Amino acid sequence: MSHSAVSDGPHGVCRAPGDAPRLRLTAAERTAVLDVADAALAEEPHVPPSRRLPRLAVLAHQLPVRLRTVLTEFRITGRPYGGLVIAGLPVDPEAAGPTPTDYTAEPRGTEVLRAEVVLLLIGSLLGDPFSFATQQRGRLVLDVFPVRGHEDSQLGSSSTQLLEWHNEDAFHEHRADWIALLCVRNQDRVPTLFAPVHDLDLTARDRALLFEERFVILPDESHTAQFNSATNGIESDDRFHQAFERIAAMAERPRRIPILSGDPRAPFVRLDPAFMRRDLDDPPAERTLAAVIDAVDRRLLDVVLDTGDLFLIDNKRAVHGRRPFTARYDGTDRWLRRINITADLRSSEGRRVGDAGRAVV
Repeated sequence: MSHSAVSDGPHGVCRAPGDAPRLRLTAAERTAVLDVADAALAEEPHVPPSRRLPRLAVLAHQLPVRLRTVLTEFRITGRPYGGLVIAGLPVDPEAAGPTPTDYTAEPRGTEVLRAEVVLLLIGSLLGDPFSFATQQRGRLVLDVFPVRGHEDSQLGSSSTQLLEWHNEDAFHEHRADWIALLCVRNQDRVPTLFAPVHDLDLTARDRALLFEERFVILPDESHTAQFNSATNGIESDDRFHQAFERIAAMAERPRRIPILSGDPRAPFVRLDPAFMRRDLDDPPAERTLAAVIDAVDRRLLDVVLDTGDLFLIDNKRAVHGRRPFTARYDGTDRWLRRINITADLRSSEGRRVGDAGRAVV
């Protein structure tokens, strides 16, 4: 721990000024995580990890006790508020191979699978990993890297454009409770934007209005049939097509929703300014939306992830984004592996498809 970092508790979680809280694994803990991941891979080497989620959830309880203790506290209490970086996980960027450049082929290889297992093991200590049928054919583990032609978009595959801060999939009723981002490569030290939003500086009037159904969030481009058809195709299953029809209906006939919900003392938040209507024909709501966006802007932190860093973000009490950068498309660009995690898988019962039964339609 550097002299500028402060300890948040007895488990070694440290917070440096201007950074997210971090838990740095010891060498022994790193080895223990690697041993559990390798044992999981060896059990059924020909079965994809995404089809062995119940077993991985059991094996997760063999992870180091300090890691499990911190994650249990994070899951139950939300502390440290908003997000936590687990640093020092076993990831070898050279063995993982070059950063992908498009979505046509899913990354393969032992090291990529090991990173996937590590991600799913740790995610299983918070809840149940899941995906959306309307993103990358419902893949459970998504890869985040720059794609040529997406430079100026509001997509995780953009680069020269600022990826505006947001709650992931804020428009969706089954959006994740937590997002997990595992860094495979980030040699350019591109910052991830991050802000906890549990105690924003807002007036009592604005806070009360944010609990009212007066705001509109539209689906982002990554969930549209047009985008998926152009990048990696759409599954032929009728339920996948129905999912895209549902997304189109959300865009054409959006309903009004609150930005805040739950306990007024510790509310959940739902924000995605890049896909929110600003002209609401409701001046008080428009002013309040501007106020909450300004309040979040003032809280933003730049969090730089290194290889082996896993950023766990409370998707209902924090926002995230990404600073712009210049992509090279030469296999050395920033590469993260990402999963969605839900605290209540049963809430989407009857609305999941795919080999793992975890792709929400």
